[in-house]
Amino acid sequence: MRLFSTITLATLLMACLGCGPAGMPTLTGTVTIDGKAAPAGISFQFSPLRTGGSCSYAQTDENGNFTAQFSMRQEGIQEGTHRVQLMPGFFPPDMDSRDAERMNPLKKVPKSYYEEVTQVTIEPGYNTLDIALDSK
Repeated sequence: MRLFSTITLATLLMACLGCGPAGMPTLTGTVTIDGKAAPAGISFQFSPLRTGGSCSYAQTDENGNFTAQFSMRQEGIQEGTHRVQLMPGFFPPDMDSRDAERMNPLKKVPKSYYEEVTQVTIEPGYNTLDIALDSK
């Protein structure tokens, strides 16, 4: 009985504190390259600056929009400040890998974007971030 009470208390405490994915903040936004909507298939990583945090990822749709994913099945991102980085590769849906490489819109962006495009501070609830990439 004591074990059941301890497990129940721990579960309720985690739910109240929001430390599980169900209470995660969300992050959506739009990516542009030289002022135009980015094509589908551009990927980003959101890396927490605090020790022990977990990364979230996003990929643009055909209008340059994205939603941060904490895992394959869970949208969201941890609270706190994150480094936003481009991820190597260009993975548009329904395109042969040779064509994707040839048409890759990221070939001309600065290499520094793979280290850090910007930083974003995530607050509880709904967050937005528009990312403007320059190829010049």
